[in-house]
Amino acid sequence: MKDRLTGVRLRRRMSVVTLTVSNGRITPKTKSTRGARIAMGTPTDSDRALLLAQARELYGRVVYSHKAHEKQADIYDARNRLFQWCKVVLAAASSGTFLAALAGVFLEAELSSLVISFIALLLSAATLAGDTFKYGEATQRHRDCAARLWGVRESYLSLLVTLQSSDLDLPAARQERDALQAELEEAYGNAPRTTPRAYRAAQHGLQDHGDLSFDPGELDRLLPERLRQGRDDADV
Repeated sequence: MKDRLTGVRLRRRMSVVTLTVSNGRITPKTKSTRGARIAMGTPTDSDRALLLAQARELYGRVVYSHKAHEKQADIYDARNRLFQWCKVVLAAASSGTFLAALAGVFLEAELSSLVISFIALLLSAATLAGDTFKYGEATQRHRDCAARLWGVRESYLSLLVTLQSSDLDLPAARQERDALQAELEEAYGNAPRTTPRAYRAAQHGLQDHGDLSFDPGELDRLLPERLRQGRDDADV
């Protein structure tokens, strides 16, 4: 047997074992083939595809959450405006001498007094309801939450574009994803609850009205002429 004998290799799963014989001793040397497999690109591409699928899922959830809070703010704002107008009309009606005189013409004195008292009761109820539900404050909370979710939504969109263009390595992409998840967790933790009506309105706007999409040629009309993709090269 020679002093050095190399070349005997035993493959075991993901490693290569080299036996070296020197001075009667057999020394195994193990070399992992994991690096070679990663260099081939299969795990890297698979990891990128999984990260891309997760980012797409989170982007879709944020889109719906953002739109639901926008719709909820619109619902509460409409209610707040309705209560304000009701209070103005009822206050003017209950304190005006014109209504009292008009009621005195068509109604008896006792009945007209009862009508005016009922209007005053409605005014008190509207004022109490407005102070109890606080639709104005609720509207602002949902608007603030929607504004914060808008920033997270656009960040997820940028991450999707970067992942699909392969300009970002996976460790950096994971760090950006984790940072966005932390920001999203904080936004959801402080977010007010939405109603099923707001979610249905958000679903209707996104699926039927295309709130986040543009018709063919619409985006070009919104951009300056030199940034349009549909223009002819001769116009440059």
